[in-house]
Amino acid sequence: MGIVLALLLMAPTSPAAAMPSPPPQPSQGPGGGDYPFDELVISRVGELPSGAWVFVPEGMSGAERARAPVVLFLHGFGAPGPETYRGWITHLVRRGNMVIYPDYQPPGFLVPDQSAFVANMLAGLRQGLDAAEVAPAAIHVIGHSLGGVLGVAYLAAGADAGLPPARGLTVVAPGGCRTCGTTPEFGVPLPEDFQPPGELLVNVVVGSDDTLVGDSDALAIWSLLEDVPAGQKRLVEVQSDRHGTPDLIADHLFPQGEGTGRGVDALDWYGLWRPLDSLIACSEFGRLCEIALGSGEEDLFMGFWSDGPPVNPPVPVSMPSPVGGHKDRHKVGRPTEQSHVIRNPLEQWLIPRSRLLTPS
Repeated sequence: MGIVLALLLMAPTSPAAAMPSPPPQPSQGPGGGDYPFDELVISRVGELPSGAWVFVPEGMSGAERARAPVVLFLHGFGAPGPETYRGWITHLVRRGNMVIYPDYQPPGFLVPDQSAFVANMLAGLRQGLDAAEVAPAAIHVIGHSLGGVLGVAYLAAGADAGLPPARGLTVVAPGGCRTCGTTPEFGVPLPEDFQPPGELLVNVVVGSDDTLVGDSDALAIWSLLEDVPAGQKRLVEVQSDRHGTPDLIADHLFPQGEGTGRGVDALDWYGLWRPLDSLIACSEFGRLCEIALGSGEEDLFMGFWSDGPPVNPPVPVSMPSPVGGHKDRHKVGRPTEQSHVIRNPLEQWLIPRSRLLTPS
């Protein structure tokens, strides 16, 4: 018996098997996998670099289409093909949104002149709206990396071009702002003085392990949006978490689940998809505004590791007033204890088809 016990103690164990796993996609709620539409209809309009991809829920009626939220999805530099963001786009469309994904640039990274990017973005959006046969009163803008800078540029350029104003703006890991001080020889300039739409809701997101662009452009953009009321905007830093396997790494490319080879994970479902779904629901229906813009533990919930601990929540970032011309930031205290009972109401979390059919 002693020999058998000794052999069992000496037997190798699999480190992966002993490590906790990260949370799966929530079954329902914002960011969740319970969808009113099953498939997507994908079409292509225009030519590179001023064309766009258009994504519409399959089976959506004309009345539903007329009332569906429209999302302008602006990719990072070098990723004009939508396959990089396939998971996020599919999620948005199956929830009942229409997504327009402009090229705005030629393929690849060897694009020394970025001066036409804004005009190309506007041309792609205009063609996408025409192809989808919709004329929304306002749209929702989501941009990653250089796309985040373009999203901010849209606030002024879209109005000048007679395109719909932005009702919601989500800026993720922005980089490539030519006028923000970090990359004066590359990127897209932003106007120093412009008036954002009065009802604009803003969510700015950076990653704790983003060593590619950091948070300099995000902080500069936050300053540019100082006229947006405090209750209509939020700046958070999504945290990496190496508690289990696979790791959850909030680097510059974490929004590109398919493009990184890692696939989508809890940082996507909870850190990006959940707040964007909530931002759309807040601006369209007055629902889930706390998740979209709040800083409480339920608002920043990221799910639980398989052995029980909560995934590190995003940390709200507060920007103090400049002193002597110097701008700095500090993180607001992170929730110290996460409740295992999330009390946030989940009713009306997705876009009900009845709401798309019922006039306001």
